Amino acid sequence: MPIRVRTYCAEAERMDEEWSVFCAALERKIGGQHMDIWIRSGAIRAESIELGRVRIRAENRVTFEWIRDNLFVDIRAAWDEVQARPVVVDITWDGAPAEAEAVVHTRQRRGPSHLERNMTFENFVVGKCNDFAHGVANAVADAPGAAYNPLFIYGSTGLGKTHLMHAIGNRVERRLGGGVLYLTGQQFFDSMVSAFQNRNIEAFRERFRTEVELLLLDDIQVIAGRDRTEEELFYVFEMMLAAKKQIVFAADQPPQEIGRLEPRLRTRFSQGLLADVQPPDVETMMAILATKAQAIRLDLPSDVQYAIAQRVRSSVREAEGVLNRLAAMHAFYGRPITMAFVQERLSDVLPPEAPPPSPDLIIQRVAEHYHIRPSDIRGDRRPANIAHPRQLAMYLCRTVARLSFPEIGRAFERDNSTVQYACKKVVTDMKKEPNLRAEVELLEKIVRGGT
Repeated sequence: MPIRVRTYCAEAERMDEEWSVFCAALERKIGGQHMDIWIRSGAIRAESIELGRVRIRAENRVTFEWIRDNLFVDIRAAWDEVQARPVVVDITWDGAPAEAEAVVHTRQRRGPSHLERNMTFENFVVGKCNDFAHGVANAVADAPGAAYNPLFIYGSTGLGKTHLMHAIGNRVERRLGGGVLYLTGQQFFDSMVSAFQNRNIEAFRERFRTEVELLLLDDIQVIAGRDRTEEELFYVFEMMLAAKKQIVFAADQPPQEIGRLEPRLRTRFSQGLLADVQPPDVETMMAILATKAQAIRLDLPSDVQYAIAQRVRSSVREAEGVLNRLAAMHAFYGRPITMAFVQERLSDVLPPEAPPPSPDLIIQRVAEHYHIRPSDIRGDRRPANIAHPRQLAMYLCRTVARLSFPEIGRAFERDNSTVQYACKKVVTDMKKEPNLRAEVELLEKIVRGGT
């Protein structure tokens, strides 16, 4: 009996010592605050520590889920560091059913994911242009393989498709501890060609069969017309879907518009859920600029935000490039960021402001666009084909020419209440009708171009 007690005590001391070394390694990764809340408080504890395998138990399911979603990758990395080898980490909780424990037990390290860690849902700015895609991406990240499989995200370059894919991947990897793979269409093609050249195509396929639980395939349009690549992707697609593994595609066009794409792939891409990402409106772009400026600790005045948002609204990536240039020039010249500074140093983005268009010019351009006469817009007739352009012209006088309601009223020979009603109606209708917003943006360009 004493021998057993001494053996037990020695084992407990060994575990305590190794747990202390692990805690020191983990604190370097997650900081003292998380250590105090989740580790030193006893919220989780070591149940067994062996060479190459560690079992950890959380005090309840809530703690288990938070650790799984937020600290699991760091915990495994810390154990790898402590034991100087890959370590399988099992995490469960007091009272967990046996089947739940088995699920965690099988989650082991996989190959590199190629994920960008700074692209998460938390720093993705949501607006009307992307709220649907953001919502379904969250659903996929929360239930991969169950919700919307495959998910196909499409839209022009630089609007956030890739950010959403990495956000999905990062959340899933935090939960599974691995099994996530992000590739561009070109990388998929290059890997497949290399596999054929080295005569190990079966190993290429085996990776998707055994290692990958979530496949994120970006810029899928580049494989169109490459027959062997399309055939191999079809094989991977069918195999992963049969195993209920999640696939997310992204492209610059919806499947039906990708030229030279094999019909059976076009059908497969369309059988899940299609989610488009549109160019952001000015308000959303301003929010994006504010978020990204904060991330690089750049003090960006609201008037500069608005001016940049107006000029580079079609691409978030382009806006980010403008911010990086601005930050570099601010650091180099040591001058505060003002509209004058931006117009001086980034004249290709924000040229010196031209004088606003006159009411006469706005009325003329709007009349030409709708194939009516300027006198119709100024007149009293109210058929829809005249009343609608008249309201838009008043709205443009307010937003582009920056005129007061009395000034607009004098230009259109209307009272203030009529002008206010017209401007308010255009704003309200734009919120309900995306096509009207695009129409107004086009008119803004037309009237500005005519100054």
